[in-house]
Amino acid sequence: MQLREYLDVLWKRGWIIILVAVITAAGAFVFSKVQTPVYRASIRLNVIPARLDWGLQQVIKSMMRNYSGQIQSRKNLLEVINRTQLDVTPEQLAANIRVSPVEADLLIQIDTDDYDPILAQQIAQTAAEVFVENINVYMLEQDKRDRVEISIRDDAQMGVLHHPKWKINTAAGIVFGALIGAIVVFVLEWLESDTIRTSEDIERHIGVAVMGIIPSIDTTRGARRKRRKVPQQSLR
Repeated sequence: MQLREYLDVLWKRGWIIILVAVITAAGAFVFSKVQTPVYRASIRLNVIPARLDWGLQQVIKSMMRNYSGQIQSRKNLLEVINRTQLDVTPEQLAANIRVSPVEADLLIQIDTDDYDPILAQQIAQTAAEVFVENINVYMLEQDKRDRVEISIRDDAQMGVLHHPKWKINTAAGIVFGALIGAIVVFVLEWLESDTIRTSEDIERHIGVAVMGIIPSIDTTRGARRKRRKVPQQSLR
């Protein structure tokens, strides 16, 4: 198909694409609105070596994942639950906490999700404080030259909406619907590709130029004219 033919198809059946896009966008919007919003609060921890030594920095990087595991350990989470007075188990709390070591920047990021933005903030802040207290106690037993200082970079802020994000979902629904609509349009066009409608279709199928076309005759109109010319016989 040439570009002109594609444009003709879109012009003729473009309403299908628009209709499907509107339906999927509306569905995505409604789905986003009926979901319970989840809020995320984040906090970052600095992991700073006692001296600027390349070897010590490499050791710290190798320990970053271990530190992340300690933050999500049952012991650490039990202390978080006690301080925040949550009515959950450590396993349930762990499902809502994400700990990501950023080795290149010597940072540990803690993300907590909850239906309450304030509670998400409290959990993130408390989880960071409990870990920092425990690790600092442990570092007191180490040689000063080998110690690692872990501190809170900035306090956690009130949680922000994490999902659902109706604008993104609606935009994705429009794009997805448009793609589905385009597929439907070209499938319909492919199913009708063997139907000959114009002289161009004939030339494309047989590869011979069309020299002329026999005009269609309206037989119904001719029949009406004949009936008018037949004289009505008088009744005797």
